Amino acid sequence: MADAPLLEVTNLVKHFPVGGGLFGRGRKVLHAVDGVSFAIRPGEVLSLVGESGCGKSTTGRLILRLLAPTAGQVRFDGEDVLTADRRRMKALRRQMQVIFQDPFASLNPRMRVRTILEEPLVVHKVGDAASRAARVLEILGQVGLTADALDRYPHEFSGGQRQRISIARALMLEPRLVIADEPVSSLDVSIQAQVINLVQDLRDAHGLAILFIAHDLNMVRHVSDRVSVMYLGRIVEIGDVESVFADPRHPYTRALLAAVPVPDPAHRRARPLLAGDLPSPIDLPPGCRFQGRCPEVMARCRTVDPQLIQLGPDHQAACLLYD
Repeated sequence: MADAPLLEVTNLVKHFPVGGGLFGRGRKVLHAVDGVSFAIRPGEVLSLVGESGCGKSTTGRLILRLLAPTAGQVRFDGEDVLTADRRRMKALRRQMQVIFQDPFASLNPRMRVRTILEEPLVVHKVGDAASRAARVLEILGQVGLTADALDRYPHEFSGGQRQRISIARALMLEPRLVIADEPVSSLDVSIQAQVINLVQDLRDAHGLAILFIAHDLNMVRHVSDRVSVMYLGRIVEIGDVESVFADPRHPYTRALLAAVPVPDPAHRRARPLLAGDLPSPIDLPPGCRFQGRCPEVMARCRTVDPQLIQLGPDHQAACLLYD
């Protein structure tokens, strides 16, 4: 695995204005993403995990410029994505693709599979009709579907088959980075395993870098090289997957891992008690954002905003317990 990052995200911020009266008077700000930084190397899978609403999907959309960031920097292979003009951005998007969470909503119901898969090649003017048709058949086979799928519509497939079509579409242009936004959360467990194994096989075959957005920690441990834990728009812990799972340092990470079901009815383990409610991303508390739910809260947590500090060779956490 190469040492130079393929994707570098630095202090990424997205604030959404909400409410307010005439001319925006009294308008407040929703802190969806609030200073996120990480890097992904070629061929690496970095998982982004956390509760619903913590900013995971928004982060993925900001990287692809599907949303305009409030501040921050995104560099792909050394190039600034956020300042690229329209022509250059089109070229960059050949190398950065996305698999959306809901395959039924992300596939055009009026298009046959053949047209859905050919469309990226047509938009980017890749090859002629014959080479595009050959590429469609090749990628369809790689995701485990046969040629008789080409003239059918999305509604004629099962959820797992639709997600395979979405994966095929994302791989049509041979990208170097794929953002997988909870790609299996809407599927049955048996189908989830098939799709995850497929993504891993394609990663190994194509050397893809993947940002894997998920909330299923068992799955994250299975597919990831590194894991990043988000809470209320911030990364609170990041590191290689074995370090984070074996020795979680942030109280929020420990609570997430303790909530993962164990397939043994006789097994009992202590679970950290999270008190209070999730704070509003509009009216954030002073100091640590996790202070109102943390079982290890200290007085200084109510005034000091913790930053990520190095706790190991590839392990950081934002917690005053280690400051």
